[in-house]
Amino acid sequence: MDQQKLQLFLDLTETLNYTETAERNYMTQGNVSKKISALEKELQVPLFDRSNRQIRLTEEGQLLLPDIRRIVRDYQSLADTLTEYREKKERVLTVHTIPTMPNYLGFDLLTIFLKQHPEIHLNLKESEAMALGDFEIEKNTVYFFRSLKEQAGKNAINTEKDRFVAVMPKSHPLAAQATIPLAELAEENFLLLGLPSSPYYSVEELCREAGFVPKIDYQGTRIDLILRMVEEGLGVSLIMEKSLGSSLSQELVVRGIEPTKESFLNFYLSEAADAPAPKEFFKFLQANYSEME
Repeated sequence: MDQQKLQLFLDLTETLNYTETAERNYMTQGNVSKKISALEKELQVPLFDRSNRQIRLTEEGQLLLPDIRRIVRDYQSLADTLTEYREKKERVLTVHTIPTMPNYLGFDLLTIFLKQHPEIHLNLKESEAMALGDFEIEKNTVYFFRSLKEQAGKNAINTEKDRFVAVMPKSHPLAAQATIPLAELAEENFLLLGLPSSPYYSVEELCREAGFVPKIDYQGTRIDLILRMVEEGLGVSLIMEKSLGSSLSQELVVRGIEPTKESFLNFYLSEAADAPAPKEFFKFLQANYSEME
């Protein structure tokens, strides 16, 4: 049912004057009359008695008045609920990210943006998907992910590079070397960050290039657990250097490996994005990330 007709009906019950109702609703008197007549036709009852110079509600109009008030009130409540929902949704920035994001420049950029835009709320989702093909793209979600190739295009921003290093106990026989030939780790047990299904974690490929098949004892997504296992002497880890952050135990050392492999940290937003928050964040990234490198 046309809510404007119902609103005009309620207004006319107050004024009992077409001219005044027309002025209050920025309409012509003729349009008000047409809409009231259309409502009467739709309801199949007369709502106003126009037989005298002063119009008045009919019995049918008086009967329907409480229900029409309720319908208009409920409709306005529904409209307010939807408006509040849309406004809230527009202020939400959803970022799908790798768990180690806080150790990268991308996290610094995100926190700066949120401080500049306190009206925007962050919805953070974590996963170990490392390439765009690993997850279903949602058009208004910003993705922060790692890839082995530099991403191209206006919808991708490469923020920095990283590289594989070895993490081992200080007591390890090779810990004194600044750079370790990967082949010298052939007999080690490997404790790896990530999931076996994730193509980024190409440690096995890297080791094969060095001439051996690695013995992978553990793969998981908790970097703290992996580092503790290394500290306890359960193996060594090949891990992206910057993902370690600054929380490395004094009992552990980080050493370069040869060969190694680089990765790129990227932000991505679909061209189809139409929500204000992710578009504003990506605009901020394009304007500011190069200044922080």
